[in-house]
Amino acid sequence: MTLVQRNRLPANCLGNSTYSSTIYRMRRQTWWRLPAVLMLISEWTQYIKSQEMTVFPPENIIIDDTGCLGPLYIHWTAPASLVNLTDCSMRYHLEYFNTYQNRWTVIRTVRTWYSAQFDLEKEVRVRISTLLRGACVNGTELMSPFTEIVIKPTLTGPVGSRIQNFECVFYQKQFMECTWMSGSEGPTHSQRSLHFWHQGMDRTEECPRYIYSNELRIGCTFSGKSLPEFTDLNICVNSSSSRVPLRPAFFSLQVQNHVKPAAIETLHLEAGPDRGLAVRWELPQDSIPSHCLEHEVEAREEGVDEQVLERNRTRMMSLTYSLTDGVLRQCFRVRSRVHWYCADRGFWSDWSNWSCYPDLSPGSESNALVICAIVISLILFMLILSLCGWALWKKWKGRQGKPALYCSLHKLMEYSKTIHVITK
Repeated sequence: MTLVQRNRLPANCLGNSTYSSTIYRMRRQTWWRLPAVLMLISEWTQYIKSQEMTVFPPENIIIDDTGCLGPLYIHWTAPASLVNLTDCSMRYHLEYFNTYQNRWTVIRTVRTWYSAQFDLEKEVRVRISTLLRGACVNGTELMSPFTEIVIKPTLTGPVGSRIQNFECVFYQKQFMECTWMSGSEGPTHSQRSLHFWHQGMDRTEECPRYIYSNELRIGCTFSGKSLPEFTDLNICVNSSSSRVPLRPAFFSLQVQNHVKPAAIETLHLEAGPDRGLAVRWELPQDSIPSHCLEHEVEAREEGVDEQVLERNRTRMMSLTYSLTDGVLRQCFRVRSRVHWYCADRGFWSDWSNWSCYPDLSPGSESNALVICAIVISLILFMLILSLCGWALWKKWKGRQGKPALYCSLHKLMEYSKTIHVITK
């Protein structure tokens, strides 16, 4: 039998067993980490390659005025170098400065156009870039530099010729009045014209009914049916003066934010248990839903030495107060406005008339006396009829011939005079 002897290293080359096992573990850890290292190298290579691709911003950017007193139409084309891309998706990052909110508004879209509302009395600032995502950029998303466009307003006439104190009030959602004052510069008797537009209109129109003062236009009245809510109403007030150009004024508003409710007409004050006083009111016949209103109640306590004023807000139709000792009367009045649930803002209605408890008006005492006199007269009249009926019945029952008429016409007249004296 032949034995095969393995070659063995000298003992001094093997070293100790601890050193040998450490080398084995290091080799094993390096082997398992190798795929992760290769993956990092691959991702870094892809990132370097993606950075080599240049993404260009959109081209042929044009901003058109649609003639609707504020909305501008922005359109552009894709960069020529990226038109034939098939392995990447392309969209656009658009920003425009919203002068109504004093901040930039950001839009991301795959379309090559966008329409936005601008204040034509201020600069129009728009900037656009291209966004690429997909295989052409190795799964990342790249953004091009911005292309920015700034358009200065082209306004004629002196700054002081622009109208001042423009305000619109939507009364009870039935009609709206917009009023203004003339500027400090320009001809004294220059006539103003108002034009308006909203999304439900094909073109701009002139004010349906002007408000005049000394033969000059100082405002415009709109019918409530022609004013949609939650839609921008664009208004331009310019001049029809042929002698000197006057500066136009542009406004954009939503009518639900300018509502003024009708004043409350009826208040009820009712004393309850535990010296409580309930204050209730009724809404006028109005087109504003009750859940859209909030109310403010003003309470005034009339005492001997001083008057205390208190205000409370509620969305209910009543409030309960406590009767105060040493106070002659407690008086209340109410006003309303549209709550933020239905609009961003609104106008307070006019205050209702004061209602006080107890009611010390002259009419209240005379009315109470009249009611008491009527009640007493009715009681006496029923009593007289009962006595007459009882007398007739008693005479008839006694069978003493033809019953005598104890209640003659003369006696009835006497009773009537007595009733008349009592009522006086």
